[in-house]
Amino acid sequence: MKDIIISYREEHSFRERALLWLLDNVVTVHAMVYRRRPVWGLLREDMLRYPTGTLGHELGRFLTQESLQPVDRIERHDAFHILLDFSTSLDDEAAMQFFLVANGKISPFTLATAAFTMLVMPDKWGLFIQAFRRGRRARSIANWDFLSLLDEPFADVKAAIFQQPVSNERLLSKIRPHAKDRALPVQL
Repeated sequence: MKDIIISYREEHSFRERALLWLLDNVVTVHAMVYRRRPVWGLLREDMLRYPTGTLGHELGRFLTQESLQPVDRIERHDAFHILLDFSTSLDDEAAMQFFLVANGKISPFTLATAAFTMLVMPDKWGLFIQAFRRGRRARSIANWDFLSLLDEPFADVKAAIFQQPVSNERLLSKIRPHAKDRALPVQL
């Protein structure tokens, strides 16, 4: 497994440094628990070779901008950031967990992270509620195969998530099998 690099800058508060330390350790445990999940086997440089405007290329740009490499078995987490409009700030990382829980990604790690950050970041509850509501309104992405979507237009994938019209039949055929993931109305 590739090393995870989390910067513990001094300008972070004690609470932020503690959460970053916890995140660093949880990511390692998460990768071990999901060791049977397929590894994408791609570096950010590989993703940048996807055509401009595709999810793969945008993901490569994001990883380059953040000076990150994909972490084995957790690669789709980075796709969540760019598709759902969450930065890598601690507040956004926490808010993204609330989006994902509301969106149907019910895993021990997502639930635990949401619960823990709710307890230690009560000043961010408004942000968390807003993210939760956005997650409820979006199409469930909990079981999407993001590796198969790397060659799809980024704008189309994002539009599909947020229930906007998409005429890309190839993309729609990739996400249709997951349309029944949640009881919310799904319009393809």
